[in-house]
Order: sequence, then C-alpha cells, then structure tokens
Amino acid sequence: MRIFVLRHGMTAESDADAKRELSEKGIDEVKNVVNLRRADLQTVTRIYSSPMIRVKQTLEIAADILSIDEPIIESQNLTTGSRLKEIVDFVTGLKFDNGDILVSSHQSCTSILVLWLTGEDILISNGSLLAIDVEQPTQGCGKVLWQESESGSQIKRAVNFVDQF
Repeated sequence: MRIFVLRHGMTAESDADAKRELSEKGIDEVKNVVNLRRADLQTVTRIYSSPMIRVKQTLEIAADILSIDEPIIESQNLTTGSRLKEIVDFVTGLKFDNGDILVSSHQSCTSILVLWLTGEDILISNGSLLAIDVEQPTQGCGKVLWQESESGSQIKRAVNFVDQF
C-alpha cells in the first residue's frame, strides 16, 4: 500500500490560525502537484484530513482533480500541534487492505508521520506531495518512493536541524 502525504498549500493572511484559507498561490500549488502526479494518485481510495480549513481545501482540490467521490475523513490526530502519540494512533488505526491513502496536514504532523513510518527526516514544503510504500503500520516499515513540489522532484532530506527552518 502507498500513503501519499500532501502538505497544504500556501495560506492567506488571517487574524486566527484556525481561519487561514489557501491563498491563490496555495491553490495553484495544490492543483499543479496533484496534476503532475495524477497517474500515481489514481489508486487512492481514502482521504484523511486535519480539521483545519486550509487542509480541507487542499484535499477538496485533490479529490476534485482525481474524481474521488468518497467523503474526506477528518482526524483530530492530524491537527496543528499533534505530537507523536496522536500521529502513531492515526497510522495504526488505518486499514491497510483497502487501497492507497492520501493524507494532508501541517508541517509538524507530516514530518512526524514520515519520520515515524520511514526513519527519514524529509522537508515537506507547502504544496509538496510525498509517496511512501508501506506494508504494515509499524515504525520504520515505510520506504520513500518520491517527492514532488514546485521546486522539483528531488527528495528533500534534512541534513542539519537548521534545514527545517
């Protein structure tokens, strides 16, 4: 099975984090990356989202492009500020026998998810899409297949802690 991790696109200004929506640039980022990897994403059968508006918008765009009619499943374990325990609870609760999964969340959540599954510290920029091959929901069981973003198809592995900022 594959888990596709899609970080939400760039956001517009807002007086509250919970109200931040995608900017026009963010909408374009999501459309571009999903269209670039559309063939790879055709196997997605379930979509999981953070409860934040910008993430829901990101996945609505992806679902529309991919013609996925299944509802987007909201998970509190994918919200801003979720830590390792919440991310592990999310992953271990996934059904690994019903096709591929598309997950979208925020920088901290996506980084923790990828690190736990693969053991790799990957930089996931806004509007970036990452594919992981996973046989079972256990720590270190996944393999990063590819990453796609506006800046190209190179997998962005962190070398130093400062790389994340």
